[in-house]
Amino acid sequence: MTGLAVVIWAYGSTGQVMASSLLAVCSAVPYLLVSLFGGAAADRMNKKKIMLICDMAAAAGSLILLLCVSFQVLELWVLCVVNVLNGLMNAFQGPASQVSVTLLLEKRDYAKAGGIQSALGAVSGMLSPILAAALLGFGGLGLVLAVDLATFAFAFFVLLLFIRIPDSAGKKEEADPGSLRQSMKEAAVFLKGQKGILLLLVLYSVLEFLGAVSFDSMYSPLLLARTGNREIVVGIVSSVAAAGGLCASLWMSFSRQPKGKLRVMFAGSVMCLAGILLFGMGRSLLWWCIVVFIGCFGSPVYQTYQTVLLRERVPVSMQGRIFSLQGMITSGLTPAGCLLGAALADSVFEPYMREAGNAPKLLYRLVGSGDGAGMGLMFVLAGAAGIVICILMSGSPGIRKLEEED
Repeated sequence: MTGLAVVIWAYGSTGQVMASSLLAVCSAVPYLLVSLFGGAAADRMNKKKIMLICDMAAAAGSLILLLCVSFQVLELWVLCVVNVLNGLMNAFQGPASQVSVTLLLEKRDYAKAGGIQSALGAVSGMLSPILAAALLGFGGLGLVLAVDLATFAFAFFVLLLFIRIPDSAGKKEEADPGSLRQSMKEAAVFLKGQKGILLLLVLYSVLEFLGAVSFDSMYSPLLLARTGNREIVVGIVSSVAAAGGLCASLWMSFSRQPKGKLRVMFAGSVMCLAGILLFGMGRSLLWWCIVVFIGCFGSPVYQTYQTVLLRERVPVSMQGRIFSLQGMITSGLTPAGCLLGAALADSVFEPYMREAGNAPKLLYRLVGSGDGAGMGLMFVLAGAAGIVICILMSGSPGIRKLEEED
């Protein structure tokens, strides 16, 4: 809620779209710079202490914003500083939280936990905008920040008083910068010797990038272009997409973890990519709703079982660094893919497909012509490329070894 409210405040105060983009950059860049360092710290230090310290730092940032709002001295640069702080804390808190889940659960419950996390994320994603808008309208940014601090206090004291996270190392580790640098080198050596895990991260990188180039950056523009700027269509399709992700998350939460995790992971990824491919071919609301449900059902399934495989095959003492690398991939490739996708759509694909006669007839049969056809073609190409890559990777001996039981 706070993230959305801050963006709304920044845009309303400056009237510039660049203000919200600047806030995103201030959060993402620090995360990218120190993420591996944060993962190494999570592997060598007490996970609970890391999460408590990061929570306190983030709460301090919210308190600063609340004081600035109260005294009417809040400015954009203050928001940027707080976002930098939040980005730094996320780089440490994220891997510590992921490793803690591994330590608190038995292997058979990894997929259920992933489903619960995905379900909570989906519910949060659906409710946060509504609650943020309601609180902003009722009491302004100050009320949102006050609620933020109240939820921090609840989570902080629950973690402090009621949750015991086992010590994976079994002994105290030194956490000086030299040892942490050595820890990151150990992670690089580990990945070189673990072909299956490395291939899994490569596959994750490719699929994240293909999703960012197509669906993540352009599903709303494509729908608006195809329907003559009917915002209601975007809203309906977005709701169906959220419902698809939520249904998949609930299914994983209440079902048994299957033995063939790789098959489930690849099935989820192919569903997601098929959804992207078919979405680009769509020209009606019903079609878009059906395929976006399929695609968004597959996405959390793929992501959950990819994480399950990492939890099972990466030693707990190394997981912080590996999950940090996974976070870096997402944080780095997603904005890069979104920018590239927008540039290709505006400069290459949309002009190419806008007028009938420029492209082969087969392309017009697939995606039509006129506004949105170029973006649709990008969706088709991205989805098809991803499906081919998944089929090829599923036959890799290195990937198949990840399925072997201990």
